Amino acid sequence: MLPDISANLLVNDSQLGDSLNRAVQQGRRGDFGLLLALLSDDARDLPRLDEPKDAQGEPDWRRHFELPAANPFYAEEQDRIRAPQLSALAGALQQDSLRLLLAMRAEPLRVTDARLPAEVSGNLNPRTLARLEGELQVGLPVQPARMLEVLESVKAMA
Repeated sequence: MLPDISANLLVNDSQLGDSLNRAVQQGRRGDFGLLLALLSDDARDLPRLDEPKDAQGEPDWRRHFELPAANPFYAEEQDRIRAPQLSALAGALQQDSLRLLLAMRAEPLRVTDARLPAEVSGNLNPRTLARLEGELQVGLPVQPARMLEVLESVKAMA
């Protein structure tokens, strides 16, 4: 016989008993936020994260989730030191160790700052190629006159 589904799900606030009150009285903000989030679908009731900030004041999610640094485009000194180790692992057919080292830090796309070989740059999408060459424009061009036209046409339709 299957268990009653309401025994495993929070359907009613009466299932919490006085857990919310005890969490408030004992000063357990995390538990209170979690229990309240279980009750409400409103995003304002969800617990907030104290994310670490970087030098510009932006959230540093890599540090918060303990992610490794982004894979580099250019080879650094540690990549030159590591190349013989990777070659030895590949030669000894130790594929698991090789995959683990590459997962921890991928090989850089470029060994030097020189242009990419044609066989590599021919396989890149145009956005990546422009980014590597420093020609990528990240922001959209600002056209206030065009925005005014769009707003006026929307207003005319209403």
